Amino acid sequence: MGGALAAARRVRRLARFGAAHADNPGRLQRWSIAGVEVWLDYAHNPDGLRGLLQVAGVQRGQGRFGLLLGQAGDRSDADIRALAATAAAFKPARVVMKDIAGMLRGRVSGEVAAILRETLLAEGFAADALPFCSDELEATRALLAWAQPGDILVLPIHGKLARSQVAALLDRLVADRWIPRQPLPAA
Repeated sequence: MGGALAAARRVRRLARFGAAHADNPGRLQRWSIAGVEVWLDYAHNPDGLRGLLQVAGVQRGQGRFGLLLGQAGDRSDADIRALAATAAAFKPARVVMKDIAGMLRGRVSGEVAAILRETLLAEGFAADALPFCSDELEATRALLAWAQPGDILVLPIHGKLARSQVAALLDRLVADRWIPRQPLPAA
């Protein structure tokens, strides 16, 4: 009898898994904020990014699609270009390039973003749709400031501290009933 009770508890626990953002931080977390869908995930390679963008439904044709894009500095230039090409295939309206704190790994600030930008420009993106922020939280804030109802924002956030800061910001926006185009709360 004790085994059946324990199994029933496990089933209930698994059925609730994913209902709270803390269940699996950094993996397919989703917020809906005044008509803006926001997805946060660790997606750090072309396959992971492609899967995330498919799950987020960015090709549905509804609203605009905004993306954060960055990569660790120890990846080859070809790997960085492949990540940008994957993003380009989904036709984001805005791509905020970012550094990843603690992951420059021998490169200087902005160097990875320059490779991403060069690839996106070659794919036909307008230069003014490709801003750079050196910090993941500030990059998120820039994309949120751009957002309007109906948009989908995809935030591949890599730094553990940045993920918790971004999640806290998104939770605060929901709690405060923030509306796109209103000023964001102070950092």
